[in-house]
Amino acid sequence: MDQQPPELQNKVIIMNGFSNDEIARIMAAVKPLFENPRDLIFAKTTKHSVEMKLKDLIVDISQDHEYLKKNPPTKEQREAQAQRRSQADDSEDAE
Repeated sequence: MDQQPPELQNKVIIMNGFSNDEIARIMAAVKPLFENPRDLIFAKTTKHSVEMKLKDLIVDISQDHEYLKKNPPTKEQREAQAQRRSQADDSEDAE
């Protein structure tokens, strides 16, 4: 019998085609609906992730989420990541 990875029990919301502003609004609207919003996993698709099997993507996202819960980024790292996301969005818009 095929054993399912435990990560498939996680609550994962995968968003495609939304701007960063729209994603922030969706997250702000959804989080208050849950008792433990930190357990929700939000993800935006990438060129790579849309090619993955859904099962593999959920496992990958879940593992990243667990790592970040145990190793939260510093304020400087979060700001640098936001800057990189903004630049990536700008370059995707130009394509």
